Amino acid sequence: MLPTRPHAPDVHDADPDSRRQRIAYMFTGSYGDFVQILRPLHRLVAAYPHAEVILHGADRYAREFSTELPASLRIAPPLDPFRWILDPVDLLFTNCVGVYRVRFDFAARFSARRAFGFRHSHEARRGGYAATIPLLPEVRSFAEENMKVMDLAGVPSFFIPIRMGAGDSDQEALESLFPGEEVPEWGNGKILFHIGSAGLKRDFGHRVYTRLVLGILNKLDGRPVEVVMGPGDEDIALEVRSGTGYVPQMFPLSRLIRILRSFQGTVLCFNSFPAHICHYLGHSAIVLHREAIPYGYDCSPLHKQVVLSSEKGWDLGEVWEALHSEHG
Repeated sequence: MLPTRPHAPDVHDADPDSRRQRIAYMFTGSYGDFVQILRPLHRLVAAYPHAEVILHGADRYAREFSTELPASLRIAPPLDPFRWILDPVDLLFTNCVGVYRVRFDFAARFSARRAFGFRHSHEARRGGYAATIPLLPEVRSFAEENMKVMDLAGVPSFFIPIRMGAGDSDQEALESLFPGEEVPEWGNGKILFHIGSAGLKRDFGHRVYTRLVLGILNKLDGRPVEVVMGPGDEDIALEVRSGTGYVPQMFPLSRLIRILRSFQGTVLCFNSFPAHICHYLGHSAIVLHREAIPYGYDCSPLHKQVVLSSEKGWDLGEVWEALHSEHG
């Protein structure tokens, strides 16, 4: 019901001698969603080095992904958007379509001079925004869609070297983006199997999901395999230890990302946040799905998608074919 905000001067039009410009990104979602806004955040900081870039609504994930966030990024307290009503931010982005929509649309109309985000595919417009892009059914990578919103807003595009070992010319930039411990390249010829699944464990049911994980590991017996897990996977990890002898390892997210960044082997995972982290790092993975590839989780052709169908009795043949094509 809110009218579209008329065009206002963008960050480039501002008087350089005036107050410092402010750019805000309002986030809602979970781990997988947050991974997909890391590149846009880096793009904003690179495009507007003299502006204040603010992240709102991601306190929990900002702490866990701190090694991947631009050092200059400011985390906004919960009530910050209400303060922006008196002094609107110059540019605002949202990754939200439905969840908390009223709150985000209110912020777009009253707390920002210009706002950009998404809309449902059936909508012609979204009130309060200067412009939005439709989230169409064929969309298979929210990471790429977030970058399209940056394009829509006219944010200059800069190359952000995400992968470690990209070359000596990028080393200084890499060290400034990702300071701290470096993990040497490792795992050539190995399989790294992440046994976590987010909501899929509920979809499969504990019994079936356990049988799938154990079936994969028993089939891989004799091959070099590293088994990792995430918070909440302790129940499956116990089954793995007692049923196979593998001891799943759990790492803080910052450590897991560094491990994946330098891993040279094959990543095998269910369609949970590790698939999104691999996409973010430019590392292909074999991603296991239940029944179908759900909306938004394809992560582009970078990954090999394997659909496990109950009609086939959870046949794992396609998993072995994908692994064989990776290892030859």
